Amino acid sequence: MAAKTAATNKKNASSKGSGKGKISLASIVKEAYSKNPTLKEIQDLDALDTLMLGALTSKMPLKEVLKSWDLLRTQFVDWNEIRISSASEVAENFPKAEDPLELAVQIKEMLSTLYERRHQVSLEFIRENTLPETREFFKRSPELPDLCKLLVLAAIKEQPVIPMENWAQGGLIRAGLLSESKTSTQRQKDLYEELGEVPLVHAVMALHDEAFRHPDPAIELAKKKKLEAEKLAAKKAAEAARKEAAKIAAAEKKAAAEAKKKAAAEKKAAAAKKAAEVAKKKAAAAKKKAADDKKKAAAAKKKAAADKKKAAAKKKAAAAKKKTTAKKKVTKKKVAKKAVKKTTKKKVAKKAVKKTTKKKATKKVAKKAAKKVAKKKTSKKKTR
Repeated sequence: MAAKTAATNKKNASSKGSGKGKISLASIVKEAYSKNPTLKEIQDLDALDTLMLGALTSKMPLKEVLKSWDLLRTQFVDWNEIRISSASEVAENFPKAEDPLELAVQIKEMLSTLYERRHQVSLEFIRENTLPETREFFKRSPELPDLCKLLVLAAIKEQPVIPMENWAQGGLIRAGLLSESKTSTQRQKDLYEELGEVPLVHAVMALHDEAFRHPDPAIELAKKKKLEAEKLAAKKAAEAARKEAAKIAAAEKKAAAEAKKKAAAEKKAAAAKKAAEVAKKKAAAAKKKAADDKKKAAAAKKKAAADKKKAAAKKKAAAAKKKTTAKKKVTKKKVAKKAVKKTTKKKVAKKAVKKTTKKKATKKVAKKAAKKVAKKKTSKKKTR
């Protein structure tokens, strides 16, 4: 089916590709302007701008090129900011490219090379270089889509060609604009002769956009098969991942059940251990209590014996005291009796003394009175 379609396309291209095909460069550019008005705004490009437009144009239709161009110029201050940004950040600006990340890496490597060699992110030195020097520069530079170099050589070094990538020439042959019988160089020169007042960069972008509309059936079939294979591989990978996930989930479930069982056993063992410890503590407490009770009983017995001994001693002491008290009473009575007897004696003696003293005083008074009387008598005698 694909081979038959390709043969039919080649036949149509041969009948239309005499160089005077029904589709002209002017009509293609005009249609591009009508569908993408902002294309006309792309002008006054420097050498590096031209290189970057070539990179985008080779990888996506014109509508997407213009979107990505606008994003790059608004999301980044200049090309140097793109150089120091990550490849993934740059790739986000052209999501419809064949391989956005690969293209972002290529652009960043080219910008880094420029900075390392020239200490600035600029390609303007190309204008002063000879054509061989320019080709040598690109030969020693990181890999870029062919259209980047071809567009710079045509637009900046003014080579008289409309640069086209090989795949795009195939699309334009199928579209009837180019002749299959001519060489690649001759086709590009023929297109240049049709350029007229159309800006070269606009023509290149419009032509490659047209080529995107006429893809190679064999390539498309290969892409389709590749896409189907990738989908199948992705499906198989997803299924394998699902099975693996189910397997892991089952293993995790089993592990969780075992862990739960183990935890329950450990909990039971811990409970049994705790119960044994409690029983052990209770037994120890009971043993201690029995020992304490035994000690208390022994202490009570000892105290009772001590109390008995103390009571006996107290009784004995009381008896001794009673005996002593009785003895003291007897002694006291004897002493009192003796004292009374002695006091009586003393009283009698005192009384006797008093009586004697009284007698003596009476005698003395009598004697004194006698003296007084005698004195009076003597005194009376003298007076006479």
